[in-house]
Amino acid sequence: MATQTAATPPRSAHAPSTAAKVRVLRIGIVQGGRIIDERLVRSRGNISIGWSSKATFAVPSEALPKQWLLFELTPKGYVARFADAMDARIAVGNEVISLAQLKQAGRIRHQGNAWLLLLDERSRGKISVGDLTILFQFVTPPPQQPRPRLPASVRGSWTTGLDWAFTLIGGVSFLAHLVLVLYLRNVDWPRKPDIEEIPDRFVQMIVKAKPPEPPKQQAKTDDKTEDKKVENKVASTSAAKKAPKPELSPEEKARIDAERRARLAEQVRNTGILKLLGAKADGSGSIADVLGKGDVDRDQEKAFQGVGGLTVATSDAALRGVKSGTGGSGKVADIGSLRGAGTIASGNTGAGATEKRVSGVVKSEAPAVDGELDPALVSKEVRARIGAVKACYERALKRNPNLSGKVKVRWTITAAGTVSGVDIADDTMGDSEVSSCIKQLVARWRFPAPSNGSVEVEFPFVFTASQ
Repeated sequence: MATQTAATPPRSAHAPSTAAKVRVLRIGIVQGGRIIDERLVRSRGNISIGWSSKATFAVPSEALPKQWLLFELTPKGYVARFADAMDARIAVGNEVISLAQLKQAGRIRHQGNAWLLLLDERSRGKISVGDLTILFQFVTPPPQQPRPRLPASVRGSWTTGLDWAFTLIGGVSFLAHLVLVLYLRNVDWPRKPDIEEIPDRFVQMIVKAKPPEPPKQQAKTDDKTEDKKVENKVASTSAAKKAPKPELSPEEKARIDAERRARLAEQVRNTGILKLLGAKADGSGSIADVLGKGDVDRDQEKAFQGVGGLTVATSDAALRGVKSGTGGSGKVADIGSLRGAGTIASGNTGAGATEKRVSGVVKSEAPAVDGELDPALVSKEVRARIGAVKACYERALKRNPNLSGKVKVRWTITAAGTVSGVDIADDTMGDSEVSSCIKQLVARWRFPAPSNGSVEVEFPFVFTASQ
């Protein structure tokens, strides 16, 4: 803090010059018998103490509030402010008086939660609060010592700390870039020339010459020729439509109908499977080639090539290859009866052999469920699909009417309710087709999702034939 100095020149030769110096507070903080802070407050102003960092003296003590204004600067001078928990001994003039005696004598006034005492520049004292002691007194501040400066030979200049190699490289790089920028800004860059600035000989080479226009007279002649052709064509078409069609004689009509029927008969004769059905029955031809020698792995498309021998029956023609004496009767329809509204006459070819109807019974036993899923729910879902399992069994009964037995199927119900890992655990029936059919069905089933992971299921099916 700067020292305030007041100087007045002498008014007379006998009046000595006087210099008045402002006295400042010197404060020391003692805690637990140790001096923790001692300061000369050169700047006159309010002085506070507390455990807040904003206080003039920040002291970590529970006896102090967060921030307490200890010395307040007023126009008359410093005023000491004491709290109720504080005790003090103040030197006023030539006597030392305690804070309690000042209160009894009425020489200290109370304001709010503090006791106020005006101090002069001769005051000094001790303030106690808890384990904390605050010592203060007014002193004349010593002159401030000038900031020490080193000699110029030791201090050096601002160029002493420069890296000259780096500075040289940076300067050369800056100059090179500066010269490059100035050069680029002054270069006369080529620009796109205007059409007016291009010489005429180059313009003639760029512009393409227009193709010659056809003579107008010839174009008109061609248009008239085309119009005449169109008119002649329209006129001939109209004349052909207006001309009456010649009437055909009955013999001509009969000939045309016969040719049409012959074409239809040829088309029917060579259509699809009719080639095979109409093959000759003498042991030769394509039908014998297809079924001969038991070759079931032959290319049927090649075997059916060249199938022939089909003839179209007429009303007076005998059915070749059909032996008499079979006990049946029939009627052959001709081509004419195959028209839209016509129907083929009904034929009674005798009583044919009927397929024997088979029926089976499928029963289910209680399933074995390994996991957190109610077996009753599994049984309910299986019973809802038992008809498909029965169909697999009845197809096998047509081959073997005495087929029966028990098939135990094992599968896994995943956490999503789908089926995986289908397998046959036990099979007393011994029919691989039935087992395979059941496995394919079970693999497509869906069940309620288990509550905790997948579930293993074993489900027995009992198959018996119904007579």
